Amino acid sequence: MKANKGEWSEFYVFLKILEDKKLFAADKNLEIIDNKFFIFKEIIRNETNRETKIFDLRESGIYILDSKRNILKQLKDNEIKGKSLKIFEKIKNAKTTTFDLPEAETLMQELLCTQIKADNSKKSDIDGVICDRVSNKKESLGFSIKSMVGSASTLLNAGKTTNFIYEITNLDVNRIDEINSIDGRSKIQDRLKSILENGGVLNFDKTSKKEFESNLRKIDTVFPIFIAQMLQDFFTGAANKITDLVELLENNEYLKKTFKLLKSDYEYKIKNFLVSVALGMVPGKIWDGFTKAHGGYIVVKNNGDVLCYHLYDRDEFLSYLYENTKFESASSSRHDYGKIYQKNKKMYFNLNLQIRFLK
Repeated sequence: MKANKGEWSEFYVFLKILEDKKLFAADKNLEIIDNKFFIFKEIIRNETNRETKIFDLRESGIYILDSKRNILKQLKDNEIKGKSLKIFEKIKNAKTTTFDLPEAETLMQELLCTQIKADNSKKSDIDGVICDRVSNKKESLGFSIKSMVGSASTLLNAGKTTNFIYEITNLDVNRIDEINSIDGRSKIQDRLKSILENGGVLNFDKTSKKEFESNLRKIDTVFPIFIAQMLQDFFTGAANKITDLVELLENNEYLKKTFKLLKSDYEYKIKNFLVSVALGMVPGKIWDGFTKAHGGYIVVKNNGDVLCYHLYDRDEFLSYLYENTKFESASSSRHDYGKIYQKNKKMYFNLNLQIRFLK
């Protein structure tokens, strides 16, 4: 069974909760809040062939149940104590992109698990029953998991669905081949720079996927314009961190004159966009505005700590996302952007949106 660090990290989170039966909350800097934690009463896993297993976390140990709550197996806490740390060290020290973990596979057999991670069709990566600290009731919730082990994970993955289309005006059509032939590591930035230096002007037209534009407009009807401007600023080399790109929005003369917004207005909209991506929105599907991971967000830190942002702590989570993400360029050939092309006697240029966590 081969998987990458992010996928094995999902299994590590499962083990960590089995061991500790709780997760500590995180502040906006991804540091533990000592007096705040969430107690897990159960973990629900969907295994292969749509088989559901319930891990009942009692004081007397761990009971593995089927979907009808028949007991399949009982384990004492000391039977798995300390095993998650050994698995984590193996994940962290792996040298290849995908790898097997015989120790983890043995443990999976002991725990009657048949797959490493949740089904890709689900937004939540782990489901559980936690003790609600507000109402003091048990509540069934789903959590999304992100791992900081190895390279920083993406918040929004690039695809042809995340392309923004700009119409180019005021550029000599005879410059197209010359600009498109610019190559090298920073070719997209250099091509964009050449367009602007030769008098070209980029005007945002639309996103390549109408579903994505519809989703963005749920945040704000003109929100696609703001992301389009952030992309231009990023690809011209002005900034890559979300916080810095928002400052550029605030200082943009056209936006000032047209929308008269404050920096706090942009921050609010961007934070809501980031949390929407984290908990439900995907570019290729119409989004209903609701979160799909109803519990919150679990982060695996590079030191093995597993911390949680519950949706009760929305402000901390919003600040974490806002202060710890950046724009990033993905493969231009794979995602079809970064070249001038003509359509109906007009010139166009695509830029691509990908968002990654800071390391």
